[in-house]
Amino acid sequence: MSYSILLKRQVFFSTLALLFTTSSFAQSTSAGESVTQLPEVIITDKSENDLRIKKDEINRVETLKASDIRKKQAQTFAQAVANVRGIDMQTACAFCGAKRVTINGMKGEHTTILIDGLPLHSTVSGFYGVEAIPLGGVDSIDIYRGTGAALTAPESIGGAINVVTKEIVTNSAEGAVSLANDGQKNISVLGTRKLTEKTGLLLGVQYGEIKPIDIDDNGVSELPSQKTFTALTKLSHKINETDEVSLRLSYGKLKTIGGSMNDLELSAPPTTLANSDDFVDRDVRKKYIGAENKITENVFLDRYEIASVYRKQIDQDSSLKVSLGGAHQTSHAIYSHGYDYDNDDKLWVGMVEYQKLASDSHLLTFGVDSKNQFMDSFSQTLYVDRVPSLTQDDLNYHSFGGFAQDTWFIDEANELSMVLRLDNVKTHWVDFDKKIDKTVFAPRAMYKHVHDSVLTSRLSAGVGYRSPLTLFESQHGMYHDGFVIDVDDLEIAQSFVYSLSGQRLDDFFEFSTHVTRIENMAYGLDRADQELPTLFISSKEPYTVSVVDFSYGRRITHDWTVEGLVESFHYPAGYKEKLQVAAVEQRLSVMSNVTWGKWTASQRVTVVGERDLSAYGYGDHYNVAYTDTDPLSPTFGQTFTSDQKFQKSPTFFTVDLNFERQLSENLYAGFAILNAFDYTQTGAGDSPTTWHVHGDHYHLDNFHIWGPLRGRQFLLSLRGNL
Repeated sequence: MSYSILLKRQVFFSTLALLFTTSSFAQSTSAGESVTQLPEVIITDKSENDLRIKKDEINRVETLKASDIRKKQAQTFAQAVANVRGIDMQTACAFCGAKRVTINGMKGEHTTILIDGLPLHSTVSGFYGVEAIPLGGVDSIDIYRGTGAALTAPESIGGAINVVTKEIVTNSAEGAVSLANDGQKNISVLGTRKLTEKTGLLLGVQYGEIKPIDIDDNGVSELPSQKTFTALTKLSHKINETDEVSLRLSYGKLKTIGGSMNDLELSAPPTTLANSDDFVDRDVRKKYIGAENKITENVFLDRYEIASVYRKQIDQDSSLKVSLGGAHQTSHAIYSHGYDYDNDDKLWVGMVEYQKLASDSHLLTFGVDSKNQFMDSFSQTLYVDRVPSLTQDDLNYHSFGGFAQDTWFIDEANELSMVLRLDNVKTHWVDFDKKIDKTVFAPRAMYKHVHDSVLTSRLSAGVGYRSPLTLFESQHGMYHDGFVIDVDDLEIAQSFVYSLSGQRLDDFFEFSTHVTRIENMAYGLDRADQELPTLFISSKEPYTVSVVDFSYGRRITHDWTVEGLVESFHYPAGYKEKLQVAAVEQRLSVMSNVTWGKWTASQRVTVVGERDLSAYGYGDHYNVAYTDTDPLSPTFGQTFTSDQKFQKSPTFFTVDLNFERQLSENLYAGFAILNAFDYTQTGAGDSPTTWHVHGDHYHLDNFHIWGPLRGRQFLLSLRGNL
């Protein structure tokens, strides 16, 4: 039976289950949590025992707790959020290791990443910078799905992810180390200390290594080596009974070397590119016999962040919050396409937010925020040596906006939030002398209805926007004959979200649907077959992307919980063509958590459905390609291809197992098997390395990606309170 038929049946039975469960939940009189109460103006600390989905929130918020991150053996932010409901964590480049975190099927640049509520990541920094987010010191990761889901991040067309750092409430110290059979290692240390009754300090450090992977043993890596070092410090001080301030500093360093299996650090780009003679039988699946520097990519990154938050409780009914933050990210990259690219990106953000309980039923919030970004780039190969030289993609970005929100607690069962937001956005590509200067009105509404002590419905609709920033860093994987920026408008999106959730003592379920319509979506039009520059433009065609998902979980026994989740993503054909890599379309997940005595165990089975890869532009990918170089041949100068890469990805599944035992009061040992059945797309006969054909010429590329690139891992871990 095909997966598509299986999925249709699954959706059908899930719908029946939804109707049945809704009925049974509605009739239930078992003890549940009380109906929504008027919230405090000051946000309280999160607890490790919080529900994964926050029932008191008017907006749907799914939270990954620190324990969830540990169960995944996550070393990086991208690993932590992978396979979470609604999220597709994509590897966009098998050589440089670039990650794209997508929400609701939207592109990676449509996801806003916040740290403690501050949007300190952008399209530029998000391409590699997500691997430099410190996980040491993270208390939780909150995920908001839908356009404008976060109040201060209207550019989050797909959604927003907020990384919440730990609060300093007591003296503590903890450390952890994990080692894998393939050479992966991770070491982290975290400590908090109350310096005085009013002052606390947090220090966290993490170091990780990931070794390159070459499953088909042809001398070309399918995943790069990666070394990360992150450090986080946070200082909080309670000035008096009504005022408190915090300061956060962080540093992240990333070193990625791809293609090469020998951690080759390049001093300059290769002067000649890889060609068919560099592989045995001109086949990318066979042994690479060319110069190593022609398949090697280096990406070295340093990222610094500073953020400060001041909170004041003005009186019993009102509060003030002022946030300031900045990020400075520098990267140096050398790509196998024969060029270097340095990037210096500075971002400053400021926000002021005032809350007031206007009456027993109305909570008013007013705020202003501003973002300023300055990106400078340099390339010796492209901007100096090349004839004719390319125009630099330097940019300046400025936005200033204000919002007003009224949260109306209509009664114990109904809550309505209305937001009016106005922003002025300016983007200037300096050397192209291309500008966008727009004022945007972005309203949205959220409604929550508590049916009873168990069932809750949420409905939201809103408008969001995003200014396209940079083509070159977002789509560097293509071979450039140059690039021209001709973007003429902001991306505008309208979003509709509905969810129905229910939770009793022993079982829970949720059904949700997300629909996003995007206009003026920016993309790079590849014109290499015409030997013309890549054209960065705004699409004249709007696209509607939708997601439907359903989950059901049950506590089988007091110590054993099982949950199933089915997701279906729908993308228009024109939208698929503009994505960098093939997206997940259908996914089924089954999770289980068991505790017995001093042992805890978690299991996850993930099934990804088959896809038509040609819809994503994979039709130009081949295992064999060459150009006839015989001047006496009648086909002299013509390009020939054979053995096309997979144009349909098979249904596949992965299994992750994690076990942990408490050795003493403060010490835990763990054992995990990730991708237990060792499934990879390379093992299935379809490596990510490809000859990418453009008309009458071709080049080596590395983004023919549709499945797992890393095989089975055995990990041992040890963690404890020091």
